[in-house]
Amino acid sequence: MKKLTDRLNSITFTPRSTVWFLLFVAALTYTLFFWQRGFYWDEFPWAWIYYRLGPAMLTKTFTTSRPFWGMIYQLTMPIVGPNPWAWQLLAIILRWVTAVLLWKILRALYPEHPKPALWASLFFLVYPGMGQQFIALMYSHFYIVLSILLLSIYFSILAVKDEKRRWLYFAASYLLAAVNLLTMEYFYFLEFGMFFIFFQMLPGSFKERAKKAVLYFLPYLLIFLGVTFWRMFFFEFQNASYPYVLLDKLKADLFTGILYFLNQVLLSFWRTVFESWLMPILTIGISGLGPLTLSLMLVLLFSSIFLTGIYLFTFQADDSNGKNFANRAGWIGLVFWGLSGGSVWLIGIVPQFNFSLDRFMLPFMLGSSILLASLIALIKNPRLQMILVALLIGFAGSRHFQLDEIFRSDWLTQQKLFTQMTERIPGLKKGTIVLSNDFPVTYYSDNSLTGPFNWIYSPPGEMDVILYFASIRVGKTLPSVEPGQPHQLYYIGPTFYGNTDNILVVDFDPPGCFRVIDPEVEADNKLLPPAVRDVAQYSNQSVILFEKQNQLPRQLYRGADEDWCTYFEQADLARQEGDWETVTRLGDAAFALKDYPNDPLERFVYIEGYAHEDNWKKAVELSKATYKISKNYVGPLLCKLWDRIERETESTPEQVSALSEVRSDIECSP
Repeated sequence: MKKLTDRLNSITFTPRSTVWFLLFVAALTYTLFFWQRGFYWDEFPWAWIYYRLGPAMLTKTFTTSRPFWGMIYQLTMPIVGPNPWAWQLLAIILRWVTAVLLWKILRALYPEHPKPALWASLFFLVYPGMGQQFIALMYSHFYIVLSILLLSIYFSILAVKDEKRRWLYFAASYLLAAVNLLTMEYFYFLEFGMFFIFFQMLPGSFKERAKKAVLYFLPYLLIFLGVTFWRMFFFEFQNASYPYVLLDKLKADLFTGILYFLNQVLLSFWRTVFESWLMPILTIGISGLGPLTLSLMLVLLFSSIFLTGIYLFTFQADDSNGKNFANRAGWIGLVFWGLSGGSVWLIGIVPQFNFSLDRFMLPFMLGSSILLASLIALIKNPRLQMILVALLIGFAGSRHFQLDEIFRSDWLTQQKLFTQMTERIPGLKKGTIVLSNDFPVTYYSDNSLTGPFNWIYSPPGEMDVILYFASIRVGKTLPSVEPGQPHQLYYIGPTFYGNTDNILVVDFDPPGCFRVIDPEVEADNKLLPPAVRDVAQYSNQSVILFEKQNQLPRQLYRGADEDWCTYFEQADLARQEGDWETVTRLGDAAFALKDYPNDPLERFVYIEGYAHEDNWKKAVELSKATYKISKNYVGPLLCKLWDRIERETESTPEQVSALSEVRSDIECSP
């Protein structure tokens, strides 16, 4: 043990190495399996719009939300391209850049306290409350704006310190402040933090410092007022997404509104400053990961703790007065934390850990990280400080690893969805409305999956199809499913035009295969979700075109493997075409696999195929095997299937015998 301690003491890391250590921690926390992550949530429609409909349409998309933020996309999208892995790396780099800028700010403000400045930067880098790091295309642009804000703060600090180049630094800071305010509202009120930084930095009495801080801050205030005036009176979509809930409550009842506001503040403080860091520790035992993945996470956890501990243990810097840092930086951290809530509490939101409300943790990261570092600085034992910081960093990394597993699983699920879909549906009529079950994914919705759906089935420059979750849209976004009703939807830029004559109902519930619902057989299928079953009768399979139109983007999809579902999709398409020879050939190949069906209805296509090819023995065997899986649910559907088989096949002794045997065994009503 003494040899190990001596060895560690012989290694010297200086404050200058912090930038590279932060990069190392960022890589350890976020780069594992980065190539297995993709596009998520809103970024999938944005990618489709830009790369298939063009930059002008993306500009239109952002006109009703954040038009100046959209301009940044116009710069980055053509450079980075439609490759998800490139956006994943960019998001990691930008997250690291923001941590480095915070380190530079704290070093400039408190040069005598490099250790707690390092802690705050590490906390900011791996902050576990904001769980959307891997939505990389979107949050790359969040981090660009956050970097602009931090750089503006840093330049303002340099301006106060460097009298010779003061106005050059201030000019750059003013410009960056305007960019922050114009692009988005997440960091809107953080601009007021400049005043408190000036007040703390300037010498003199309280009155002298306050007076000079006001003068320094005045240009920032004028920029803030100018942008706010534009937002209030000229930007007509200011409240398109979120109303001012807090103001409405205060107007309705002042006392109740104040209590509501105080509850928001206290709950947000507990959640963003303390609970965010406790959650990874308290939930480590209920990760839900498989044995191998769990083992890898534990290796990552202990590696992060060990390596962070080594660096902190060998970090050579004289920093004995932690109370001084806590008093000064803690005050600034509290100010920035409070200002962060301005844009969140105003719309009646308290940050949460579940998707998608965890995104509102983002503005609190700055103040929370400084506050936590200030609290640890109050601990007098340096070893205890080091151990606590290392543990927090390690467990935060484990939290991101667990989230990474969910993101990668979602990406794989939607890849399977569209890969199987394109095998079953070569093309779709223009104006088709696809109604589906709620897919088992966290970071997608029907709204976001409509993006890649059109990327595959619509030609460049057009939006020909739309995807709706039946449980959410029927009766709301889609008022009626009765045939003959025109339907129109403005889709964040382009507009979809369709008709309820062209509804196609599908189901995808892995490990089961993607299925196009057969309305004749499945109108009363109790295995379907109720919302899907309710619309099954309206499914019009004639909207499926047999000539291949779809084009899987090579950056996003690798193509189909030869597994059970691939054969099933091809066989079901052949069934619709009436190519029974192909159905049975595919059936022979599918049943020869080690793979197997995960949904009893996946055998139906082969039952029907073997019956049409006069292999009645095989059709009967499959029917009996399918019936045993779920007699009450599958039995009535098999009866309907055999009614169709009887109607569409030639009456022969073999057919009559097979019908009699099946109907007897599965108890079909006469």
